[in-house]
Amino acid sequence: GAASGTARPTRGPPTHPSVVRVHSPSVSDLSSLIATGEPFVASGLLSGWAALGWTPRGLASSPLGAAETCVRLHRIAPLAVPFEGEGVYVQATLAEFGRWLEGGGSRAGLDGGNLSAFPRSEYTGYCDYQEMAALFASEPDALAAVDWSHVLAAAHLSEVVASGADSHAADGSRSTLWLGSEGAGTPAHYDAYGVNFVAQCAGAKRWRLSPPPGCERERGGDAAWPLRPTRVPYEESSVFARSDDSGRSSCPQLSCPSSRPSSWLYEVELCAGETLFVPRHWWHAVVTTSRHSLSINTWLEAAQDTAERVREAVVRLLASALIRAARRAMSAEDLRPAEEPACG
Repeated sequence: GAASGTARPTRGPPTHPSVVRVHSPSVSDLSSLIATGEPFVASGLLSGWAALGWTPRGLASSPLGAAETCVRLHRIAPLAVPFEGEGVYVQATLAEFGRWLEGGGSRAGLDGGNLSAFPRSEYTGYCDYQEMAALFASEPDALAAVDWSHVLAAAHLSEVVASGADSHAADGSRSTLWLGSEGAGTPAHYDAYGVNFVAQCAGAKRWRLSPPPGCERERGGDAAWPLRPTRVPYEESSVFARSDDSGRSSCPQLSCPSSRPSSWLYEVELCAGETLFVPRHWWHAVVTTSRHSLSINTWLEAAQDTAERVREAVVRLLASALIRAARRAMSAEDLRPAEEPACG
């Protein structure tokens, strides 16, 4: 595409919407895309990022590898994206996890620390939700390897983003790192707050997205619209999806390969060097499709977030009371580990 210019959507048949792709959009064009409230993929926004060169092998041999983190491990299960509470959590350094990701899966000689007990060929590993400011507290150069300035300049022109976003740092100090092996991902959910920009620095991930709750009628949906919100398992700021009558989180339409085109399902393969915009409250399920993947995201506050934070505070108050009352009877996966840390 051209170096800049108005993004022109290239859409397939009405029954299978596609995500708009644009190359090196200007600040004005990027702002216009944000204002549509639809997901899009932009290439050319990460050309100045030092983090674009990060790899598991490189992290393992750099000073950044000393950072302590927590790795979630699951037995490999094709066509399934398990919930966080269903895994095993292991403390490791980024260097150890990087070696594990690059390893061949043997137990001996892996030099993966605690991870050596989990063969690479049998387990999926995910270092997710890692706030870079905490992860790299002693390595400020790591934060400087991220540059959201182009995105922030566009967001400030958009009414979708709250005026308070002016104070959002352009470096990685308000960013989150995600590093995982093939099959690592998150089940279908939407974020309670903000809009989400995701920079794919290495590898690839498949994203499946669906419009927010409450828009079924305007998009031609009906009672068969498959996504329903549930707060089980409970996670502050995330609302999981269910597609059955059990009340449990279950959404194969997003988490597994689709068997047929759908008017409500968007699908995109996000590759290294690309940035994805996830609009406010859009459902999404993510899975790593390459041998390993490294991505960095940032959430920008949306104009409606103040009211949403009040609502989430009430939900958390109620959930905390229910959890305390039913802790002995509740299964472990009903409380996401982020709410009750499994490591540290």
